[in-house]
Parts: sequence; structure tokens; C-alpha cells
Amino acid sequence: MKKKHQSPSKIRYNQSHPTVSVRVPRSLYDQLEELRETTGKTLGDIFREAVGKQAPATGEAYKRGYRKAQEIFTVAYRCTVCSGIIVVKTKEEKQAIARHMREQGWRHSDCIDR
Repeated sequence: MKKKHQSPSKIRYNQSHPTVSVRVPRSLYDQLEELRETTGKTLGDIFREAVGKQAPATGEAYKRGYRKAQEIFTVAYRCTVCSGIIVVKTKEEKQAIARHMREQGWRHSDCIDR
């Protein structure tokens, strides 16, 4: 079968506006159709709004992940004077702590009986 002839402008339009096809559950499809009918917006308009609304959520997800990583990996201890939290950040602090731990004989729990 022969392909239907497309004008150069139609070809350029299709290249600059690619088709997106998404399969969704019937319940979501029905919600989208209802939203389209009640708002009078096209599915394209709804999609563009949804993408715009998702951008801040990505920022929030990053912040939550960053806080979780801080919770897991931050090394902190209490000040002996004011009991405030001191977070270990600099290379010098890390070296001082490592030196202290060596001097105090810190070791793996599995190495204690060796």
C-alpha cells in the first residue's frame, strides 16, 4: 500500500509536535474524560497543567531524599559545654575523630575477640 502524501509543513509540524501515547486504567481514563468535559479543556491542556504541577513535587522528593540521606550518613555529637549538636563536616574534624578512635582502640565488633 502506498503512503499518503504529506505536505512539507505537515511533516515539520509532526516533527516539532511528536505524538505521546499512554495507556491508563479505565478509572483514570474516566476521570480524565470527566475533567475534560467539565472544564472544557483539551487532554493536551490537562497534560500541560499536570506536568507544570509535577515540577515542584520533584523538588520536594529531592528534599525528602536529601533529608533522609543526612539522617543516615551525618556524623554528629553533642558539645560537652552546651549540649548543642556539632555536625562533623570538615576533613580536619574527620581526621581528628579517626585519630581519637584509633587511640581509644575502636574496632569492628567482629574483631573484638581477635
